Amino acid sequence: MSDRRLWRSNGRVAHRSLSGQVGEVPLTDGDLLTVQVPVADILAAPEGALDRQLVYGERFCVLETRQGYAFGFAEPSGYVGYINAAHLCAMEAPTHRVRTFGAHLYPTRSIKTIPALTLPFDSFLTCSDRQDGFWKTPQGFVPDQQVGAIDAVTTDAAETALRFLGVPYLWGGDSSLGIDCSGLVHAALRAAGRDCPRDSDQQEAFFDVVPKGAALQRGDLVFWKGHVGMMLDAQQLIHANGHHMCTTVEPLALVAERIRDAESRKVSAYRRP
Repeated sequence: MSDRRLWRSNGRVAHRSLSGQVGEVPLTDGDLLTVQVPVADILAAPEGALDRQLVYGERFCVLETRQGYAFGFAEPSGYVGYINAAHLCAMEAPTHRVRTFGAHLYPTRSIKTIPALTLPFDSFLTCSDRQDGFWKTPQGFVPDQQVGAIDAVTTDAAETALRFLGVPYLWGGDSSLGIDCSGLVHAALRAAGRDCPRDSDQQEAFFDVVPKGAALQRGDLVFWKGHVGMMLDAQQLIHANGHHMCTTVEPLALVAERIRDAESRKVSAYRRP
C-alpha cells in the first residue's frame, strides 16, 4: 500500500510523476505556490488532523483547489496533504531567510510601527531594495540584522537544535512557535542546508547507520518507534517531547530508561546524518 504522506494523488487528480500508476485519474504538473502566513498547517484531509507545517516562504505544489483547501505536496520534502488555500500565493523565489529566532515584517522602514507579520525562525523571504537598514519584501519590511542570504547555513545542526530549547511541544509542529521530535531534526538539518524527510520513521530509513562500535557524537540521531532525538555529545540528547511538553536536554540513558519503563520501547536505531 502506498504511503499517503508521499502519494501525490487524492483519487480526483494526480501529479504527472504518477503516470501509469493511477488509471484514468487526470494528471497535472501542479502550480508551485508559496506560504504567505507565518505557519501553514498541512492536514491529512480538509479540516482533518494536523500532519506537519510549513513556515512562511516555503513552497507547496498545488494539484487541486476545492472548497477552500489546496491539495498537493511540499517542496522539497514531497510531503502530501491539504493546506488552507488562502495561506498560499504566487511569489518570486526566496533570496533570504530569517536567521534570528523570529522576525517582524513592518509596514514601513521603521521599528516604531505595528508589525504586519511575525515570522518564525528560518522563514524564507524574497528581499529587494535594501535601504535604511531594512529589506523590502512583498508583505513588508524586515530589519537587515534579522536575515541572511538564502544559502547562508549553520553547519552545526546541534547548535540550531539548541536554539529550540524550551519551545512548546506540538504534534506535527515545524516552527519556533511549536515543534515535535522529528520536526526539530528536520528544522536543524534544514538550517544546515541539508534536506531530509519529515517524519521519524522516514528519517530512520533515510540516514546512514552509525558504524558498529563507534561512539555516539554530536549530531547523531537516536530513534525509538515514533520518536527521535539528536545527540549533543556522547551522553546528552536534545529532543522535543511530550513528557516535558517542550524541547529539553537530557542524558540519553535517562530518556531511554523512561521510554522503556513507560512505553516498553527500546532504542531502534542510531543514525549519522
